[in-house]
Amino acid sequence: MQPMHGVVPAPLVERGLLSPDAAAMTWACPVCGDIPPGRWGHGWFYRRLCPCQREAEETRRRAAEQQRLQQARAEQQRALVYGWLGASWPQHGLASQTFATFDPTLQQAASDHALTFARHPQGTLWLSGPYGLGKTHLLAAIANARREQGKATLFVSAVALFDAIQDRIWHDQDYHDLLKRAIATPLFILDDVDKPKPSEFRQEVYYRLIDGRTRVDKPLALSCNCSPAELDRFVGGAARSRLMQHALLVEMAGSDYRLRGGRGACP
Repeated sequence: MQPMHGVVPAPLVERGLLSPDAAAMTWACPVCGDIPPGRWGHGWFYRRLCPCQREAEETRRRAAEQQRLQQARAEQQRALVYGWLGASWPQHGLASQTFATFDPTLQQAASDHALTFARHPQGTLWLSGPYGLGKTHLLAAIANARREQGKATLFVSAVALFDAIQDRIWHDQDYHDLLKRAIATPLFILDDVDKPKPSEFRQEVYYRLIDGRTRVDKPLALSCNCSPAELDRFVGGAARSRLMQHALLVEMAGSDYRLRGGRGACP
């Protein structure tokens, strides 16, 4: 409480925080001993904090500040993982998709392989299967697990990636820095590889990205709905060949969990 001059605030008096009686504002701390009052001014006194109370208050303040900084860092890490394409492609909802929110009994093998990969990513983890089986959820869970470990990871859906690239082309801007980041990051996660319409340009982009990472043995996790043989049409034969060199292909089967209100699936 800081001394003021002028009219004494009535609420402080009513709450017993100010008194014209110095003795009423004097108290004894079991640790620090007698604590004399502070002078407010104009004959009024207030109860002062003792040294141990001030230390406790400062500890609480530091803890709150540390929590605020941790939350800010966590938000920044989420932005780095999912928002690296820019504000136009934020990829909402993925930061909450974790292994804890996935029911492993729905896809036990895929869940086990994804968890192992999250702990020690190496080669290519390739999740393949129809819509609604939880492929995106498991890929996001890998990204979030790595993020919690403080490990640099980039996550993107193929649709968002090519939308961002096309947007830069339309605005006569260079898009190669996006590919450089995707190639350089310690772990790159690419969802729905076969969702964008096939084209020579997209095959070229896929080849550069996949070749750039596999040449230096950087891990990659991806998902697709089609079979490995059908993936040629989207990424090209050369890119698929490189993917298969050190790939763990996990084929997922079952019915669309979203249609039956199941837990653990993701778009």
